Amino acid sequence: MEMVAWLRKVATSSWLPRLRHGFIPLALVFLAYSAYRAKDSLLPLLTTVSLPLLLLASLLWGLAQWIGPLASLAMARILDLRLGYRELALISVLRLPAKYLPGGIWQSVARFAAYQRLAIKNSDSMTILIVEHVFALGTSIALGAAVLLLATHAVNTSRIAGGLLALAIIGLLLASTWLRYKQHHARPDLAWILKLSLSTCLFWMLAAASFCMYWIAVFGNDGADLRLVASSYLLSWAAGFVVIFSPQGLGVFEWVAAHLVPSAHSMSVVVTAVAGFRMITIIGDLSAWSLGLVVSRCRHRAPESCP
Repeated sequence: MEMVAWLRKVATSSWLPRLRHGFIPLALVFLAYSAYRAKDSLLPLLTTVSLPLLLLASLLWGLAQWIGPLASLAMARILDLRLGYRELALISVLRLPAKYLPGGIWQSVARFAAYQRLAIKNSDSMTILIVEHVFALGTSIALGAAVLLLATHAVNTSRIAGGLLALAIIGLLLASTWLRYKQHHARPDLAWILKLSLSTCLFWMLAAASFCMYWIAVFGNDGADLRLVASSYLLSWAAGFVVIFSPQGLGVFEWVAAHLVPSAHSMSVVVTAVAGFRMITIIGDLSAWSLGLVVSRCRHRAPESCP
């Protein structure tokens, strides 16, 4: 309980939440101003938005939330914990609403508390959460940089992408090495470290595909290279994640994406459109959470009573 109390203290009384609370109004003003400037250009786009593609984008995001726990399963096997996929998936999915609470770490706090109720050691719980975040950041940068290298022919852009790719790979290798030699009683199977990497890659591929579907739904076939769109999303998310005083990358994600994503539209239009993707993630999270409730209730009922 001490670790959970410490996490709650960090979320409620440290300098970081106060900094975040001060940054949120600035980010909202920036997004509102962008929407105001873009209103004349957005209205024609709203009449042509593809609802089926928006639905597909939401479904892809919701599916990604069920793929993400595969990384938790790999971590459980690496740490020799007796936890199955369904148990870990429900711990993650049923706590998705917590990430929208002020503070920015409540989903991690809720997951940590769930692991504690399962008698998982605090050190193992923290290892799972930290390693998952490190792999998420490193994988998003690596994938984004790799796709950018494939899609661009500009020398300077290629150099930057190559540097980011190298740094991300080094970071992932260091994290894997630390994880392999962390356990003194037994070295974790390299196959599970590979599965951790592959499951994280699959999550981000689905997330990027969701963003691409959203982009096509809003802007149609405007000739934009979807490889650049996907790369822009992955790198923008990483930028928002690194800027820790921005909850869920609010404002930072949109600003960086507006400078990276290829578009003939003005920056204010792109910023507003990228901000709209948050609605897709909310709907996707809600669908994943709703399915999680059904699965959770089925665990305590007879199989024939489940849909």
